[in-house]
Amino acid sequence: MKKSLTLFLMVFILIGTLSNLPAQQSNTWAKQTITANSGKFEYSPPFNDFVNVQAYNPVNSSVTTFNTIFTQSAQDILINNGIAYVNAQDSIIKYNLNDFSRVAAIANSGLSKLALFHNRLIVSKQYPLISHFVDILDTADLSLVASVEGISGDCGGIACTADTVYVAVNGGWMGTVGKIAVIDPGTWTLDREIDLGAEAIGINNLFLYKDRIWSVNKTPYGMPAIGSISVYDPATGSFSNIMLGVKIGNATGIKDSILYAVFNEGIGAFNLNTMNIADTVVVPDPGSALFTYILSSCVDTINNTLHVNIGDYVTSGFCRVTTLAGDSLDTYSTGISTDAVAVDYRKFPLAIGETGSQPVARLSLFPNPVTDMLTLNFSDPTSIEAITITDINGRTLMNLGGPSVQSGSVKIGVGHLKAGIYAVVVKSSAGILTGKFIK
Repeated sequence: MKKSLTLFLMVFILIGTLSNLPAQQSNTWAKQTITANSGKFEYSPPFNDFVNVQAYNPVNSSVTTFNTIFTQSAQDILINNGIAYVNAQDSIIKYNLNDFSRVAAIANSGLSKLALFHNRLIVSKQYPLISHFVDILDTADLSLVASVEGISGDCGGIACTADTVYVAVNGGWMGTVGKIAVIDPGTWTLDREIDLGAEAIGINNLFLYKDRIWSVNKTPYGMPAIGSISVYDPATGSFSNIMLGVKIGNATGIKDSILYAVFNEGIGAFNLNTMNIADTVVVPDPGSALFTYILSSCVDTINNTLHVNIGDYVTSGFCRVTTLAGDSLDTYSTGISTDAVAVDYRKFPLAIGETGSQPVARLSLFPNPVTDMLTLNFSDPTSIEAITITDINGRTLMNLGGPSVQSGSVKIGVGHLKAGIYAVVVKSSAGILTGKFIK
């Protein structure tokens, strides 16, 4: 009895801890994952294979291809507040992800990476351009605001602080240099370039972590399997390069203090606090010896999962969804050459105690803890589209509900679940409602 009481108290404390997570975790959910599938690259017309843009719904694992961009490759996807921007070789497309409609589109060239600075879209550029390697666009209609002059070569990843924009300067896909361009967003002019030295050649992805700029430096093509991660401190102007005995590819993203990136053709983990490799193999090499590669990847920081796109550039590939430890949770089909991926994060409806212009439906769970039958009570009759139950690792265990189910309460049998902490996510006419319970 004493042991059971102690376990219950520990679980109850954990529930309280989960309820007080930072705002990004407690007020945000992952609506869907968006991919851009480049298709087979065709060297001369007539072209028959083009970029397709696709949405994956984590609630029911459905996949929807919602648009075609009539070009040959995709470089990046950036999503903010239900709006997606896609770099696709010679075009930049803006989508409304609520209805998958095109909002705006412009012709451009030499496209590389994307970032947001307030209402400005920052676009880094590469070959075939020979100058003006960063463009600044208006997010409303994608019109050109400014082109940054003076950057010395092809550019890659972008990181922004409150008053400065940093852009990786790598000299092109061969990775001949390792510099960071420092841009003043007040005037959209180049302030200076920071040369990180020969150890940082191939600089590619930039991240902001603990007020420092971190870069993932891809191992240049044909070079030995040695790569590096660099860290630059804007406060002091100092930097260091951490040499790693692995071949480094594209970065996946950061969750807490762990940076995930392609190591030796698989996904590995690097601890930003200790500046050491935490795990060489989180997701193994899918078969690069037989020309099957990780084409793109990202971190879902809400559900604590990795989305890893795998393919051979010739046939349709797939996305493997794993835990942050690399355990497989789901797979879904993608197109050919899935070269870009991003998560569509959304804010939850107003929580209890917050104010708003409209009343918001509430969800309460009873009993809690529960043994067999869990009751979901809604403050108002609600049209339920789907009910999902997940474990604390974000793994979906139950999918329930259906269109136009009107109810002020719903009963769910949970007797088959193991003892633990679970989350309920209700997609309804009132928005996304969530709750937690103990089994």
